[in-house]
Amino acid sequence: MPVEDGRASQSRFTVNSSTIAEAVFMAVLILMAAGPLSGMIAWTHSTLSATISRGATQVESTKNLAEQLMAASDKINGLEKKLADNELELTKLKQEAKDVNRLRSLLNLKQSITRSTIGADVTGRSPDNWFEQVIIDKGKTDGVKLGAAVITAQGVVGQIAQEPAESTSVVRLVTDPEQKLGVVIQRINMPGVLRGNYKNPPIIEFVPVGTPVDIGDKIVCAGDGGIFPQGHPIGTVSMVRRDTNGTTLSIEVKLADNLYDLTHVLIVPPISL
Repeated sequence: MPVEDGRASQSRFTVNSSTIAEAVFMAVLILMAAGPLSGMIAWTHSTLSATISRGATQVESTKNLAEQLMAASDKINGLEKKLADNELELTKLKQEAKDVNRLRSLLNLKQSITRSTIGADVTGRSPDNWFEQVIIDKGKTDGVKLGAAVITAQGVVGQIAQEPAESTSVVRLVTDPEQKLGVVIQRINMPGVLRGNYKNPPIIEFVPVGTPVDIGDKIVCAGDGGIFPQGHPIGTVSMVRRDTNGTTLSIEVKLADNLYDLTHVLIVPPISL
């Protein structure tokens, strides 16, 4: 009986020792695995934290950049508007300065002409006869008469070719082919007749071949008939060409004033009236 008890005790001890050894071995394995695993977890956590931090920084940076771009765009738009307003104001000032200079020139011309004159503003022109006539704001009640000359300080504009209305008049321009004007080539004192040619330069026709006319020669009013002031500028010779008949010349004239940018004119009634 005691022998049996010794064997039973030995068997229980062996089982218990084996179980403990296995438990210790498993614990060691767990500890060995837990070390790298915890490091990996820590590395993963650190990496994720850094990535999230970088992402948040980039998002914030992108947001700040977008706000800066929007602010810069608003500033540029404001500057562009201010520049456009300044350019518009500058244009207006230039036009006003031009008008003042024209008015000053007309006043000086009015004082230098011995004949009575009437100042007028150009109020319009018809698209249907852009190169033939303009409308001015003076008429019968202002003393405007049929046949009166219309000029600026720079040169001849045209003539009152229709009976004036009470407060307006129609001016037939020197660019109208129906408008003819006695002229003189000043340098050689050569007379001629100027005829309008619509948008093209007016022409002095039938000048004899051999006439020593040159580009740049000044053309002035002949003053015959007491309509246009004698010696008033008309323009300068811009081209000389031989006519098809071979015996005469046609002389193109560049007008002294721009008839498509008229604002103020001077009306000179005919001497005969």
